[in-house]
Amino acid sequence: MTSMQNHLEDQLQLALEPEYFEVVNESSQHSGPATESHFKIVVVSSDFDEMKLIDRHRFINKLFSDELKHIHALAMHTYTPKEWEKRNAAPDSPECSSKS
Repeated sequence: MTSMQNHLEDQLQLALEPEYFEVVNESSQHSGPATESHFKIVVVSSDFDEMKLIDRHRFINKLFSDELKHIHALAMHTYTPKEWEKRNAAPDSPECSSKS
């Protein structure tokens, strides 16, 4: 069985052919027993050039509509190549306040 992380990576690659992307499983940083419940994605794609940030997030939400029924949290960091060139890194995720 393919992990959720691998599945998300495959779908991003197919849908956007990104210049750069990263899918990070952050589940271990959160409370609870789930091992595939929290993910952070960083996607750099020229497909985002003409999209507002909200539309990029809507695109990702639609792409993963079925997966989001099983994922508790998905942090999305979506950039155009020009934005990524200036930034070159996504922000760190905050620590989970409920982690014991």
